[in-house]
Amino acid sequence: MVSFQPIRKNPGEIIRSEDWNKIQEDVKKDLEKLEDEIQSLRDYIDSLAKSVTLTNLDSPIGKSYKLDDVIEGEVGSYATTVLGYITRQWVLGKEIGEICKFGILDYFDILYYWAGAEKSDDPCLEISLEYVDGSIYNQPGLIINDWSQLEVKNQFNPYEEYLLSPNERVWYKYSIRNANPDKEVRYVSFNDIDENNSPRIANVIQHVARIRPI
Repeated sequence: MVSFQPIRKNPGEIIRSEDWNKIQEDVKKDLEKLEDEIQSLRDYIDSLAKSVTLTNLDSPIGKSYKLDDVIEGEVGSYATTVLGYITRQWVLGKEIGEICKFGILDYFDILYYWAGAEKSDDPCLEISLEYVDGSIYNQPGLIINDWSQLEVKNQFNPYEEYLLSPNERVWYKYSIRNANPDKEVRYVSFNDIDENNSPRIANVIQHVARIRPI
């Protein structure tokens, strides 16, 4: 607070204009400082986020494989049983349909997932968020980069980071934004939408929620 020595006046005495003006200026400065401190606190609260990583996920739909499995119709594997938190993968193959489905039961703003594709020329993935109230949000047209070699980030669906296996096969970390962060998500589903591509999904997801003041 601004250092201020009060000037005591008796009832009926007249206060000098310069004293009155100084009081007003000091009060104004204190209010401006308080407003700045409140805004800084608001900005700090808005920047807080809760991050949750779910590992060893299982799916009631689809078929999972070990990382060192050679999947029918493909050439090679990840040549390891564990890569980071990833221990299994879901692959549908050269057909259209639901690859896998993971339970979440939480609120979040951003969802992170690990994926790769045998081919990546066209959009091959759609992600669906099913909320507890029964409504569904679909994020279609996601391009997944080629898992057989590391590709540069692109403007269509840039990845956040990547993991390389011992034989340099790639897992890419992608993200989507939840269109309804105030709704609790029950399931996230990954859907293959291009029969010419073969996307794979890892058994690890992460979601981040901005902490909202009560």
